[in-house]
Amino acid sequence: MSHVHSSLTRRTLLLGATGAALYATLQGVASAEAQRSFVPDFSDPVEALRAHVKLVGSLAKETVVSFYRLNIYADLNAGNFVPLFTMNNLLIDKWEPQGNDVYQLLKYEAGCYTGIDSYDLIETFDHPLTGKAIPARNFRLGPVPRGYDKEKFTVMGYDPNPLPLDVIGDRVFLATQSIESSPSFTDPKKTRFTNSFMTYSATLADMQNPDLPSAPVHAQLQNKTEWQPWMEMGDQPGGTVVRGYGTKVAKLDDLPPGVLVQFEEQVPEILDTENWKGFVSEMTPPN
Repeated sequence: MSHVHSSLTRRTLLLGATGAALYATLQGVASAEAQRSFVPDFSDPVEALRAHVKLVGSLAKETVVSFYRLNIYADLNAGNFVPLFTMNNLLIDKWEPQGNDVYQLLKYEAGCYTGIDSYDLIETFDHPLTGKAIPARNFRLGPVPRGYDKEKFTVMGYDPNPLPLDVIGDRVFLATQSIESSPSFTDPKKTRFTNSFMTYSATLADMQNPDLPSAPVHAQLQNKTEWQPWMEMGDQPGGTVVRGYGTKVAKLDDLPPGVLVQFEEQVPEILDTENWKGFVSEMTPPN
């Protein structure tokens, strides 16, 4: 074999191997793109249910931890909102599939109050509307049971009615609304109106991944409800408006600096839900 023929042969083989590898790569890219471009059929009740659970919690038996920052304002039914404080809000959700696309959840929740848009804990709240200095009361709620299946959601407390799932760009969005009325905390003869809204968002790729039972999410919430009893607002018209944002966290050490210590000191029950005995809410006397 001549030197020229040998060189050409080697070059041809190399180019052929490179071309084959490139072709295989392009096939893989095309396959991945095709998978990413596939949009689940959320009109299917089972697909919609699984997507909902994957966004808000998990399709697997596991504990899902979420953290939110809630900026809280006073709405006096006139003029602008008045900034009050911020809450560091920690949720411990224990998910368990029951089979046949039925899912159950036990939700535990706690909150520590800080200065508005601050991480500095407040134990005494200098009320901008009354001029009083009052003790800030940490928030506890739970256990709250919930059940999810393709026909209905069974909930205690707020009823988070889901709106249709949307795909915008490469993200999936789920919005929920709770528009409800019930007897007032402070006067059962009066009506307590609650308007609460959540929006969850995850990447389409995560939602399509069958090996991922719980999708990482960006979440936002808004709600308006009556004054908390500890705020000593009496018959003042209006209530509180909350604007919040948060996400699931893989572990408690992923909380912002100093936040875990706040919960350890202020609301340790949320870190030991196995020994959280009995239902508590904002109406339960403090420890």
